[in-house]
Amino acid sequence: MHRIILALIIIVYAVLGLLYAINTPKWQAPDEPAHFNYIRHIGETGTLPILQSGDYNQDYLEQIKAAKFPPSLSIDAIRYEAYQPPLYYLAATPVYLIARVLSGQSKDGIDATVIALRLTSVVLGVIVLLVAFKIIRAIFPDDNLLALATVGLMATVPQHIAVSASISNDLAAELVLVLILWLAVKRIQSRISNLHFTILGGILFGAALLTKTTTYVPGAALLVVSEFARLQGSRGAEERWGKLRFTIYDLRSVFYAFTLAVFISAPMFLRNMLTYDVTDLLGTGRHDAIVIGQPTTAEMIARLGWNRVIGDFLVVTFKSFWAQFGWMGVLVHERIYLALFLGCVIAVIGFAFYAFRIIRHRELLTQAQHWCVGLLVVLLAIAFADYVGYNFKFYQLQGRYLFPALISIAFVLVVGAREWIPFRLRRVAFALLYAGMVALDLVSLFWFIVPQLKP
Repeated sequence: MHRIILALIIIVYAVLGLLYAINTPKWQAPDEPAHFNYIRHIGETGTLPILQSGDYNQDYLEQIKAAKFPPSLSIDAIRYEAYQPPLYYLAATPVYLIARVLSGQSKDGIDATVIALRLTSVVLGVIVLLVAFKIIRAIFPDDNLLALATVGLMATVPQHIAVSASISNDLAAELVLVLILWLAVKRIQSRISNLHFTILGGILFGAALLTKTTTYVPGAALLVVSEFARLQGSRGAEERWGKLRFTIYDLRSVFYAFTLAVFISAPMFLRNMLTYDVTDLLGTGRHDAIVIGQPTTAEMIARLGWNRVIGDFLVVTFKSFWAQFGWMGVLVHERIYLALFLGCVIAVIGFAFYAFRIIRHRELLTQAQHWCVGLLVVLLAIAFADYVGYNFKFYQLQGRYLFPALISIAFVLVVGAREWIPFRLRRVAFALLYAGMVALDLVSLFWFIVPQLKP
């Protein structure tokens, strides 16, 4: 039965993604023109783009956004994503080339090329959901409802659907991270050999290095924590906290995996050194020098003060995690945000009760389950820290930056909500909540996105 329900969740997600991809006006997703130009450059020149002066023009960007991207204003100069790691763009290039031929490069409305690239992200999102289900099932093999509810929530966050129906490397980064998380869970459960863990870990982390910088720290942390957890679980209690030098030696599989990952991604780092600077392995130095005019947090604090900035950080992050569309200009009704906020508060309090219970009564979960839940917590903590850290430089209050930890957030909210629901009512309750979220997805698209963003 759970397979049928999972299939329905995936189908509904795919349909919603298709609706968002078709009905969201062209370029009305954060950074979509810049991501498109990256792919187009590869498709037309056969080379990777180079970020250079003029690729970011704050005034022109504000002008074209305010005008809702009319055909008279070209997006050709919006190329500030050219420093990004290339894996997603290389993978999307064949889709671009095929769609361009089939569409005849139509310029009317949203052409088939843009829709095809958007749907590529939707397909990646489908894979993310399937892997997420496998992860929760692996951790809690006797709790199908928990896995289904977690995936159901992941599949119906309106902002996540909007992101997954846009041209962006975000879903590719999410996919790499959940695959690393799945591998880490298997390692904790001793379901994979040293050799396979080293090879797969190296390939996946190498893919992370080639996909997006936001995957670097969480991907590495998941591999290290999983290997350390397996090591600790394999020792007797009297050896569990032995000398550090033995732990480092036993973590050699992780170091071998990192070595393989660096070998896989070395051409990208070498190119960046030759193209930008010997110290600018990621191209971020060139990026920071190019994006003149993008507001910084220091400027906002000087203008508005600490209290206002912190308040905006909390409010805008929450809203933009759930539903703040386009280039952050389309909000839904305040009552919707209030309902989502109250639901989150109730769920977080419930999860606190759950966490206290399993810490106090550790026998409720196996040692492997404790470590696997710890992986989800680690992923969430690092994603949040990375988001906060980025905002110490640029003022970018966008809750979508927390989506690399969406599986962790969904797990916390589902487990927390379950604490308040009697066992016999949980299936019905989660079905109603899921239906409500699907309704919110449709309302967000047809009552807010389309009316406010169409030219």
